[in-house]
Amino acid sequence: MHPLLTIATLVLAVFVAGPVRADTALQQLLADSARAPVVGFERTTRRLVAERNAATLVVDRFVPTSAKDGKWTLVAVDGRRPTTDEAKAHLKSDMVSVIPGFHRLHIVLGAPPTSRSEAGGRSTYRWASLPKGAVETPGGDISTNLSAEAIVDTVNGRPLIAQVRIFASRPFTVKGIARMNVFDVTSRYRLDADNRPVLTSQTSISDVKAPFGLGGKRHRQFEFRSL
Repeated sequence: MHPLLTIATLVLAVFVAGPVRADTALQQLLADSARAPVVGFERTTRRLVAERNAATLVVDRFVPTSAKDGKWTLVAVDGRRPTTDEAKAHLKSDMVSVIPGFHRLHIVLGAPPTSRSEAGGRSTYRWASLPKGAVETPGGDISTNLSAEAIVDTVNGRPLIAQVRIFASRPFTVKGIARMNVFDVTSRYRLDADNRPVLTSQTSISDVKAPFGLGGKRHRQFEFRSL
């Protein structure tokens, strides 16, 4: 959810145009991300736009088995236990190809930000384009077609990347055959009981035009509960 700023706040905001110099706070947060291990969580996915052969409420779980990897389990599908076929399909889906979390932010936001603004005690960093490897889909790496905004807030006396929005500012093609009309993912973070930054929720909206009926509109909400 992008914060709505009043006109007065916008007038008072400090805007830094052009590439931003090295920022100690952001550099430290991304360095913390690079050192952070993957953490366990239970994820609840609610599909707000009906998809072909797709349930509306899915609960799955990720349990780390190492600092970089772990085990996925499909827990429930629309309030019932998953079938064997559903469990197998889950492990093959793009939903488990990348482990979401704070540990990935140094990859997604690793390039120098394009600009920075300050308002209401928060800093908002913006990237016009993301580095390769930041966002990979079944159709390939789409990172350079995407922009980002990150809000850094102060929580318990320390800076925290509280929200990251990754979006396409304009439509683009994927492998010359599909067209991404809309791509917008907002992730929110908080400090857990151990003062570690953890992912708490995501909102994902996409609209893809592709042959063979592979495209369509998707709107999903994700809730994450640390294990």
